Amino acid sequence: MRAAWLLAVALCAGCSFSRVRTNPEVAELETGWIVPGQTTFREVAERLGMPPPVGRADDAPAYVSAEALHWLSTDTKTFELKVGYIVSPIFRWSRTVAADDVLIRFDEAGRVRQVSRTRRRGGAVEVLDFRGEGA
Repeated sequence: MRAAWLLAVALCAGCSFSRVRTNPEVAELETGWIVPGQTTFREVAERLGMPPPVGRADDAPAYVSAEALHWLSTDTKTFELKVGYIVSPIFRWSRTVAADDVLIRFDEAGRVRQVSRTRRRGGAVEVLDFRGEGA
């Protein structure tokens, strides 16, 4: 019994859980003022600012293009089990999900074509805003 207790304490002592949230300010962006077909790329960029980095595509930032602006907040949870200094980590599990996502697409004239905004909490995805030109 004592050996099992000592083993459990030793294993738990090497456990860690971490959570990292990137770009949490995306949750506070206000998109209700955007009117598809009328609001321009420049107006969106001036009012909301440029999106924070979310990655790269073909060696260019993947969060901004002539066709879209993309704000993304991610939530990463990591569990790690370490035993000693020689074998570390012995087990690691990590999961990253899009916590808040705002995507604004533009037409050839630089006017908003579509606004999409989602939020993920737990396992559920909630559509907060989805509007398009002519809809």
